[in-house]
Amino acid sequence: MKLIVPHTGKVQAVDARLIHLAEFLGVCCEPLYLAKEVSQHAEYAERAMPDRNSCLVLNPQVIREWVGMDALPPELISRLVLRFPFVFMHALTPDTFVASVVAAASGGKLLSVLPTKDAGQSYEISSSAKDICGPFAGLSFGPINAANDRVLAISSDDPTVRTLISIGGRPNMAVVKRDKTEILFLASEDTADVNAEIGRESVGNYFSRFMPHAMALRHIFGEECWRPSKQSASIIIDDPLLWRDYGYLNFESLLRLMEEHNFHTTISFIPHNYKRNSARIIRMFRENPDRLSTCFHGNDHTQAEFASNDTNLLNSRLGIAEERMKVHAEVTGVHCDKVMVFPQDDYSVEALRVLKSRNFRAAISSPYPVGKPVPLTIADLAQPAVLRYTGFPVFTRSFIKHTSREDIAFNIFFGKPILIGEHHDTFKHPESLLELVQKINSIAPGISWSNLESVVDNSILKRRRPDGTVQVRPYSSTVLIENDSASVERYSIEWDQSGQPYPIEHVLQDGTQFPRVKIDDAGIRILAELPAGASQTFSVVYRNDHATLGKPGFMWDAKAFIRRRLCEARDNYLSKNQHMLAAAKALGRRFLQ
Repeated sequence: MKLIVPHTGKVQAVDARLIHLAEFLGVCCEPLYLAKEVSQHAEYAERAMPDRNSCLVLNPQVIREWVGMDALPPELISRLVLRFPFVFMHALTPDTFVASVVAAASGGKLLSVLPTKDAGQSYEISSSAKDICGPFAGLSFGPINAANDRVLAISSDDPTVRTLISIGGRPNMAVVKRDKTEILFLASEDTADVNAEIGRESVGNYFSRFMPHAMALRHIFGEECWRPSKQSASIIIDDPLLWRDYGYLNFESLLRLMEEHNFHTTISFIPHNYKRNSARIIRMFRENPDRLSTCFHGNDHTQAEFASNDTNLLNSRLGIAEERMKVHAEVTGVHCDKVMVFPQDDYSVEALRVLKSRNFRAAISSPYPVGKPVPLTIADLAQPAVLRYTGFPVFTRSFIKHTSREDIAFNIFFGKPILIGEHHDTFKHPESLLELVQKINSIAPGISWSNLESVVDNSILKRRRPDGTVQVRPYSSTVLIENDSASVERYSIEWDQSGQPYPIEHVLQDGTQFPRVKIDDAGIRILAELPAGASQTFSVVYRNDHATLGKPGFMWDAKAFIRRRLCEARDNYLSKNQHMLAAAKALGRRFLQ
């Protein structure tokens, strides 16, 4: 199936932006030229329109240009729309010609397009619209974008008009069925360009200019669209030693909360502390891997230790961190996930390059490295992880106070795992954490709470090609493919290299070298067939060509030792006295910068 986009010589800008979004979602698009020099528009359209098994984009401004008049020829729109199983109507403005197109397309069930009256209004997503709006169903949030958002006037109170999104009690997005044609109306004047740079602006600011469009396209094109395979989440607590108490965090209390409210906690563990554990808490981790796990949190956690541009130095620091956590695992039996949570979000693009060469699965941080960040686009942020830096996945996390219901829904819709980062002091008043966990579990009842390796390995997108092949896009160097169907499935697994190929040792299939691998500037691709009910793990193993420097020396170790002890004193004692905490921070800045 294709998305048919009519034009009269050049695709209108708003339709071009819709094409960008559709292609981002995996939809095949076809512009359709409509000649103006015709007298019988309806007959011409029936001859010009392609295969009926497509979705027609209906932009009233294109129709106005095509017919060359403000009066709509009788029956033209009905004869157009009833040729297709789906029609998507967008770019609606409050004028009489647009009203006539809307009325004709809806069979008189919708009358006109109206401006929104109050900029402080909210979007109301119908609770019965889960089949189209997905995790947004039942949510209400705002404010609306009054410069862009419009509403539709309904003929009387027609029960056959299905409202998906409303503003002020009137439909902003609605569905009308006519015979065998389903027509989706979106009263939005503009469409955001998913390829446009948005800086550090929140994607939520663009909601009405691309989310309803994405909902409509994914509904219409089904399995042909990229869609997430699994929903995952984890709470990440930075810094604690594995002791019974660390600051406001008590591990025994935490375990009770996790069991009662159903969530998982990852401790981003500082490798410097690999010899400093409580046997009791280590046993708790071993006995509760479904609730507790660890990952890397820097190495010594000194200031900006991974913000360097020196790849040899970074390689040495990561080598020390890995060796420490290897010893830690051997002594304690607690596995440390090969996922890096950068301290204070300070890291360089070179640090990502070295992480990749050392076969870390991913990094979790702000998506903006120091030094030379790449301006990000909506498309970068509307996928499980950011891949703009050497193709190495950077997953984003947020704080409790910055995570809204619509943020959760956005993540779930696009397959972004829900990662919440906090410190020990969140357990001073854990009510806000528990409230957020409840929101996540209510919006995504089947979400998988797990350790970070599982989270990133399960962050994959899938779509089915016309030939039946399942295209898989992993966001980790390791991916588990599960064939839940009753027949053999053919999979094309494609790792994005973002135009920066990296030295690869081999690709493994369940630990055995996979023989047929295609590697080019676009990425790494393999084809595999899995029997019904089978599951297999595929992994890319990279080669580390970076040099390793000597150990950092006494002064570095002494500085790291002092910093860690001061930070622990702050968290365990000074954090409970604001005056002493302020004084300690001032001393730290003076002596440890």
